[in-house]
Amino acid sequence: MNIDPDNLQRIEHQMAIFVRRAEAARIAYFTNTGLDRSTYLLLRRLFDHGPLGIKALADTFQLDISTASRQTASLEAKGYVERTVDPKDARVSLLQVTSAGSEMLLKVRQLRQTFFTDVLKDWTEEESTQFGELLERFNRTVEDHLNISKCM
Repeated sequence: MNIDPDNLQRIEHQMAIFVRRAEAARIAYFTNTGLDRSTYLLLRRLFDHGPLGIKALADTFQLDISTASRQTASLEAKGYVERTVDPKDARVSLLQVTSAGSEMLLKVRQLRQTFFTDVLKDWTEEESTQFGELLERFNRTVEDHLNISKCM
């Protein structure tokens, strides 16, 4: 499919603005939660799909193992995750979300949902549904293009 150069320029520019505003919103609304973007995504992945090992988390988010280990150590130090033994291989540690981690994740998710509810308050249900579907499709397409694992 050929994309109109004017539309392509519009998409590129709007994506740059989107990333900038998403970062500004994160700083303005979510920095005091104790979860930065990376640890939020790790905690959410463990909550939704855990328990998981460091290698599985690193692979999912395209991180080297040392980075994933450092980020999960931060979650562990805060008491949001704990290590357990893999029942299939006692040499492997798995990470699972603690009750404190679940509480924090649900708190941050609620803050995020409140933010998006406020931002989208003037949109129709149809518009917000279409935006969600298109954003999900865009993320899947980028994921496929970059050949990475699903991060959410």
